[in-house]
Amino acid sequence: MKNIILIFIFVMCSQLQAKTYSKMFNIVFKNRLFYSSYVFLKKSVEEGSKVEEKKVNKILDTIHPSVFIHDPDLDRFIRKSTALDYAVAIRRFFLNDFRTAKIKLVRLSKNSSMKLESNYILGLISLTENKQKRASAYFKRCIREALRKRGNSTKAENVIATFKNRCIQQLGRVKFANKDFKGALRVYNYVKKKDYIWPRFLMDKGWTFYWLGENDRALGSVMSYKAPLLRRFMIPEANYLRGLIYYEMCYFEKAEKIYKDFNDSTWKYRNAAKTASRNRLLRLILSKNPPKSQEDRFLYYYLKGFKQDIRFFTFKESYRSISREIKKLSKVKSLRQAKIFLDSLYYYRKAIKKDFQDFLKNLSEDYYKQISQMRNAFVKLNLMISLNKRKKLAKGEGTEYDDEFIEKSLGNISDIDEKFIWDFRGGFWADEMGDYAVALQDRCKV
Repeated sequence: MKNIILIFIFVMCSQLQAKTYSKMFNIVFKNRLFYSSYVFLKKSVEEGSKVEEKKVNKILDTIHPSVFIHDPDLDRFIRKSTALDYAVAIRRFFLNDFRTAKIKLVRLSKNSSMKLESNYILGLISLTENKQKRASAYFKRCIREALRKRGNSTKAENVIATFKNRCIQQLGRVKFANKDFKGALRVYNYVKKKDYIWPRFLMDKGWTFYWLGENDRALGSVMSYKAPLLRRFMIPEANYLRGLIYYEMCYFEKAEKIYKDFNDSTWKYRNAAKTASRNRLLRLILSKNPPKSQEDRFLYYYLKGFKQDIRFFTFKESYRSISREIKKLSKVKSLRQAKIFLDSLYYYRKAIKKDFQDFLKNLSEDYYKQISQMRNAFVKLNLMISLNKRKKLAKGEGTEYDDEFIEKSLGNISDIDEKFIWDFRGGFWADEMGDYAVALQDRCKV
């Protein structure tokens, strides 16, 4: 029966005049062919036909952003306000035409389902303009919009949560950049530890505690990455921050050991991150089991930390969705109009896959840069440790360090909700995840 409906639709498409594009949009939309509906939506808007806003919102919510980014047809709507303003804005934003993107996003209807994403993008545009106060206002609106939408929206819950957390992180980083470290911590703490993105906030919190002079909490934040569930989130910068804190607390041997571990477990695999192909990265992130090769395993665990990222699950969902539509249309490929639609859908699917592969390649190259930058930072840190060794040698004290841990009184660690203490007695991770602190005395003051 569905195939008969499809044949009817595309026979009608080849016979009807342009003024009926909106009618055909409604028929195709009703059959949940959303990517095909998008083609009719563009034609309807171009001819000035009215389309129900609720349906437009559904299409814009469903279509993968890569389709908008690679769709030159949208350039025809730059100079006028239409139902496709959000799609045009996404394309212009990724083409670095921030002025047009901003105009389009500000014009969005108050009933638009894309207000959440638009506030996030407007915040990013404000950051490029160095307007941090305005950026903060947009990120706050984004958070409020996410809280308002939860439970009463057709938008997927994971999409809402992701944009909310992105806006929280950006808001916290604006406060951090303005040296409002306590304000930044309050913002970061909006994200609960049960949220999949919580581990990514540990690095932000670690640096914030560091600049507040609370080394016990800064070290506790990055030590949390040693938990088995969080190891895939460990980045080179987290190891460096650990080494830096140990150095500043005069635990020089501990700092040297972290540098050695970094060389053995990360630096030696750096070229795997630099040279990995897009197809290899896609295969690894889609894999359910760790590969046998050590280099592939190194990349696999890094990419695993992005499996809950919005770009991964929207890629999978969109790729499956558009492939289903292609399969349906292929059954009527003898019709000329169906062939036209198939060509468009094949183009869209290719754009979705290519953009995701580019995203993975950018991740891989960025990982290589992180490793290289942290190696340089570690080298400088190691030179400072060597300087301390030379000072000891000049005093006739040898080059060995007495690095036994000196535990700190727990009462001297600032209290917060859910305080967990690393006591170095093997009890770590006996409790649930939380904000850890390291009960470690500063040796420099001893």
